[in-house]
This record gives sequence, structure tokens and C-alpha cells, in this order.
Amino acid sequence: MILTCPACRTRYQVDDQAVVRPAGRTVRCAGCGHSWHHMAPPPAPVIRLSDEPPPLPRSSVAATPRAAIIAPPAPRRRGGVGLGSVLVVLLLAGAATGIYFGRDRIIGFWPQTARFYELAGLGAEGPGEGLDIANVTSTRNVDGLIVEGDITDKVGAPRTVPRLRVVLRDAARNEVAVKIVEPPKPRLLPGEVAHFVVAFMPASEAAVEARVTFVSG
Repeated sequence: MILTCPACRTRYQVDDQAVVRPAGRTVRCAGCGHSWHHMAPPPAPVIRLSDEPPPLPRSSVAATPRAAIIAPPAPRRRGGVGLGSVLVVLLLAGAATGIYFGRDRIIGFWPQTARFYELAGLGAEGPGEGLDIANVTSTRNVDGLIVEGDITDKVGAPRTVPRLRVVLRDAARNEVAVKIVEPPKPRLLPGEVAHFVVAFMPASEAAVEARVTFVSG
């Protein structure tokens, strides 16, 4: 312990047991001869770790709780909308195709619709409408001339195949021979192809090309 003389401020290092008494002890400065009564300071309170800190004073103003913010639920995506729209478009397209390419049959069952088709600029369909004739070739042999080709259903609906008019023409495109023949198949499905073969036996030597079209009746 360090003692300090209150008169001359001289400091002394002394043993704690020599001056620490309940009633205190009178000590004298060796420098100036001043005497005083020394009282040991009270021991510091022991703080235990288990002691809880004193509660904080409560505020006089009560805190008002805020209202909870509830986010609206995310809209549910309807996965079937896209598929339903596609189906509707396909159905409408199929109906339009049937109305367009089946107008002869529709007019036959319901003659009043002929006026509707005329106003729409369609009128009665021509023979073989919706069908395509392609890959027409003519091959000459010792017996005559063979004409071949393909008929294709180009629309998304079954089509009735009318008879074929096969013409042989000379260099000046004059007709030198004509044949009306039955189609290879009476009806084609969408995208279906039918191959036809027509023989001219004998065939004029002037024939240099063949032309194939559909004919009604």
C-alpha cells in the first residue's frame, strides 16, 4: 500500500497488514514529522458472475406495434391456357379448311350457301382443288408413249380425286391425242401421294410432250 503525507506529500510504501485495522491507525511522516490518523478504505464489493444486471427502467411511453405488411399472393400461372389456345386455333383452321375445300358438297346439301361463297369471291370449287399434279414425265418405247406422274393432297383435309385428262401435244403445242382416265385412287388423305401411269399405244410421232389436268364429271 502507498501512504501519502497530507502535509508534505511525501509518499511511503508500507505493508497493508501494518496499517489496515478496523479502527484505523495513527502514522507519522518521517520527513516533516506530521502525524495523521489513517483509515483503510472499505473493501470493494464482490461481484458474482451469476448476479443478473438490474432491470432497465421502463419507458413511460408504450411502444405501439406496427401493423404487419402482408404481400398479396403471387398469381398462379395457368399452364393450360397456351395449350387451349393452340387447340382452338387448330379447330378453327380445320373448320375453315373444310368450309373452303368442301364447298361443293356444302352447296349440294345446302344450296343457300352458294350465295355466301359467291359474295366471298369463292364460288364453286374447280375439279381437283387442293390436289397437286407433279413429276409428270413421258417415255417413248417401241409400242407407244407412257405418261407418269404424282397426285398429292396439299391441304389438311381428305380430298376426292377426279378423273384425269391426259393430253399429248406436238412442238407447236397442238393436241395430237387425248385420254380421260380414272384416278389411281378415288380419295386421298392429307399429305398422301398417288402415282398414275397412262399408256398411249400407239402414239403419234409428232407428240413431244404431255399435259395432265383434272376434269369434272
